[in-house]
Amino acid sequence: MNEFECMRVIDESLQEMPDDATRSRIANWVAAKYLGMVGALANPRKGSPGPPDVRTLDEFGKNGEVAGIAKLSQSGDVLLTVRDFKAKSTNDAAIRLVHVLIWVTRKLTNAASVSSRRVVTPWLQKYRCYDGNTRGAIANDKGIVRDGDELSLDFHAEQLAEQYITEILDSTVEGKWKPSNTKRRASKSHGSTDAESK
Repeated sequence: MNEFECMRVIDESLQEMPDDATRSRIANWVAAKYLGMVGALANPRKGSPGPPDVRTLDEFGKNGEVAGIAKLSQSGDVLLTVRDFKAKSTNDAAIRLVHVLIWVTRKLTNAASVSSRRVVTPWLQKYRCYDGNTRGAIANDKGIVRDGDELSLDFHAEQLAEQYITEILDSTVEGKWKPSNTKRRASKSHGSTDAESK
């Protein structure tokens, strides 16, 4: 059995459980049993600070905040507080943003999906990673499930979102892309402004 077959079996097994509470208990047990080993393998160097223990993701959202990632506004909206998505490119940043946004929305509000038009697009624009290329990348991502205007994550994408969050919170990981990489510059010939993405 390879890793994808293993994930498929786990996914199908969890889907057969009677309710979310049961699935959550099983997922927590798996995390407690195995994810500690992942952290040890990923950071073998003695004294290396490494990323936070992935098991702490289960504690997120209890006080209306996922520290360093997002928090709830007074009106109940999810506000992203990420400063660096640890992305390699604008497309990578957009994909990470969508995964993280849907994941924290579920943690903070119990909503399994978010509106593409009212929620996702404004955040992509705020982080300056919204253009034709990023729209195409998001549309082609198999882990992002679209149902009308609503976007959600499949099982594998949920795991990927947790990986992204772990990297975001890991001070030893550096991203090549940042929102400030997208600037507006004056045209030499007409003095107008053109969007420039990197």
